[in-house]
Amino acid sequence: MMNIYCNFFPTHLNRVIFLLGLLLLTGTVQAQEFLTGLHTNSQIVKICETQPFPKSKGDIENTPLLLPFFEDFSNYTGYPNENLFIDRQAFVNNTFAVYPPTIGVVTLDALNEKGEIYPHLNMSPKGADTLTSRFIRLDSLFNESGAKKITPADSIYFSFYFQPGGGGVVGAGAEAFIGNQPNKNDSLVLEFGYLVPLEDTAYTVWNHIWSTPGFNISKWTDADPLKYFEQVMIPITDEKYLCGNFQFRFRNYASLEPQQGISGWEGNVDQWHIDYIRLDVNRNYEDVFTNDLAFVNPTTSFLDKYQAMPWKQFRPEDRKSHFHNDLTNLSNGIRTSSYTYIVTQNENEIYEYPVKEPIDTYPYYTHGLHHTYEEQTDPKILFTPTLTDTATVKITHIFQNVGGMDFCTANDTCIYEQKFYNYYAYDDGTAEYGYCLNNQYNIAFLAMKFSVRVPDSLCGIQMWFNHTKNDENKDAMFSIVVWEDDNGQPGNKIYTMEANQPAFANKFLDFVEYPLEEKILVSGNIWIGFEQQGNVQLNIGFDQNTDAREFVKFNTRGIWETSVFKGTPMLRPVLGKSLKLNMDCCEKTKTKTIIAPNPTTGVLRIEIAGQARNDVISIDVFDVFGRKVSPHHLITSSSHHLINISHLSSGIYFVRILKENNTVETHKIIKN
Repeated sequence: MMNIYCNFFPTHLNRVIFLLGLLLLTGTVQAQEFLTGLHTNSQIVKICETQPFPKSKGDIENTPLLLPFFEDFSNYTGYPNENLFIDRQAFVNNTFAVYPPTIGVVTLDALNEKGEIYPHLNMSPKGADTLTSRFIRLDSLFNESGAKKITPADSIYFSFYFQPGGGGVVGAGAEAFIGNQPNKNDSLVLEFGYLVPLEDTAYTVWNHIWSTPGFNISKWTDADPLKYFEQVMIPITDEKYLCGNFQFRFRNYASLEPQQGISGWEGNVDQWHIDYIRLDVNRNYEDVFTNDLAFVNPTTSFLDKYQAMPWKQFRPEDRKSHFHNDLTNLSNGIRTSSYTYIVTQNENEIYEYPVKEPIDTYPYYTHGLHHTYEEQTDPKILFTPTLTDTATVKITHIFQNVGGMDFCTANDTCIYEQKFYNYYAYDDGTAEYGYCLNNQYNIAFLAMKFSVRVPDSLCGIQMWFNHTKNDENKDAMFSIVVWEDDNGQPGNKIYTMEANQPAFANKFLDFVEYPLEEKILVSGNIWIGFEQQGNVQLNIGFDQNTDAREFVKFNTRGIWETSVFKGTPMLRPVLGKSLKLNMDCCEKTKTKTIIAPNPTTGVLRIEIAGQARNDVISIDVFDVFGRKVSPHHLITSSSHHLINISHLSSGIYFVRILKENNTVETHKIIKN
C-alpha cells in the first residue's frame, strides 16, 4: 500500500540492485530456472487491434477540463481514460503494482501504445512512455454564481502517488517480487506545460517540475513496512500556469539491458506505477488524506485451488471457505464501513451476502490494511452454483463508507468472474513475466499437478508463450508429456506427443491449444507439462499474482524440484471437447504424410496425400537443439519430396512442413 510522505524536490537515490539479492537467495537453483520480461503486452495488443487510435478526437481533446482533476485508475484496464488524457502509451492495470493506494494504477514502462518494445531503446536511458493530460482550466473557478479568477492565494496543489517496479511484499522473500525495477540511470519525470498561441499556430512550453532516479522500494519498506507508495505534493504558485490551457505530463526514461546476459532476450523493463492523481484549489502541504474507503487488490477466486476449472468437475468441496479482500481507509481517522457481495449467474442473481452492522475501519497510515473484521476482509462463501453447462459466475464485492461522503466511489467495487469452461487454470490469465528452464544437462521437464474428480478425456494442452525480442524461442522443440502421480510428484509417463514448437499465429497472443493426437482417459491426480528438447528455452508466460508452487515441479538435473519463484507457469489442461476459443492455430493437420525410410542413412522420401502436396511452402530440418540444418538437396516432384541428409551426423532430427494455410507438421526422424 503506501505511506503518507511528501516530497516535491528532486532527490538522488542510491541504487539498490534487486537482482543481487535474488541471486544470493537462489544460488545454484537460479541457473536452472529464470524469469525474463515480456516482449509484448497482449492486453494492449488486443485493444490496439480492436480500438484504433482516432485520427482526431475533435472537441473532446481541445475542450479544457475544469477543476477538480482526479483519477485513481480503478476498475478498468488498458489505455488511460481518453476523457482525461490525450495519449495511449501508459498501461492501466491492477496486476503489476504492490499494494497501491487503491485498486488499479497506470504503469509507464518500455512498451509503446501497440504493446511492443520501443525500437529506439538500447542500454542507454532514452524516453519511453508519456502520460499527458488534456488542457485544464487553471485560470478560473466556476460555480452557480459564475466564474472566479484563480490566484496563488487559492492554494493550488498537484499530488500523486508513485512506486518503482520490481517491488515485493515485506517478509515474502526476494523471489516474490513483481515487475522490473528501474536502474539508477533510469528516471520518472513530471513536467508542467502551458500553451503559447501564435498568429497561425500554437505550441506548448514544458518545464521540469519533479523527477526521481530508479531505486528499489526496499529503500522505503526497510524503514517502514507499510510504505509501498510515496505521495508527492507540489504547490502551483507560478502564475504562468494559471491559464486556460494548463497541462501536466509524466515521462519515463528506460534502458533496455539484456536479461540473463543474453542478447535478444530483452523484455519489458523499468516500470513505474502512478496512482491517485489530484489537482485542486484550497489544499495545503498537509492535505494528504481523503475520506475514501477502497479495495486495494483484486479479490480472490472462490475455488480452493484453481482460478478456473471444467464445469463437469466442480463439486461443493472445491469451494474455498471464504474470500479474501484487501481493503483500506485513506483518511486520517476512523470511518464507518459496510460490505456485501452479490453473486449472479447468467445475469440472474443467485445469492447476496447479508450486510452486517457497520463497523469502525482504522486508517491505513496507522494500522495498515483493514483487518479487524473478518466478515468484510474474509467473508464466508455460503453459496454453490448449479452447473449444467459452461458458465461464468460473477461476484460483485462492495465496500462502502457509510459515515459520510466517500471521496471516490469507483474504487468501492471489485468484480471477479469465475469461469467454468473445459480447462483447469491456476493462473489468472495475465502474464507479468516469461519463465524459462535451463537445459544445460539435456534434461528440462516442467510438470503441473491437477486433480480430476470425475473420469474424463484429456484432449489438449493450452500454453501461453512469451515472444522474445528477436524470436529466439520460435524454433524451440518440446514434447507434451502426461505423468501419473507418484506420492505427490510426477511418476511414470502415460503419454508423450513429440515434435512441437511454440506457436504465435494468434495475433492476440493468447493461449494456444495443442490438441493431443489421441484423447486420454484420466482420473485422480495427474501431471501435465513438457519436455524441452535442446537448449533453446521455450519462455512461457508466468503469472506473478497467483502462487501455485505446491502444484508445480521442474527437473533440470535428474530430480524434481519446487520453483524458487512465487507465481504460476501458464499452462492448462483441456478436458472433454475442445471449445476452440480462438486457439486453433496449432491444430494438427488431418492430411496423411509418410516419411520413409525412418531411420535413414541419407535420403528421405516425403509423401503428402491429396491436394495438400501442392500447398507446401517449405520443408526444413532441425536438430534437437532447435537449430535449422538446411538440407543440401531438396528435390520436388508431383508426388513427393526428396531430402538428402547424408551430410548430417547420426542422431535425432525433426522435419517441419509449413503449408499455405499456416498449418505445420513436425515429424521426428533418426539419422543412422
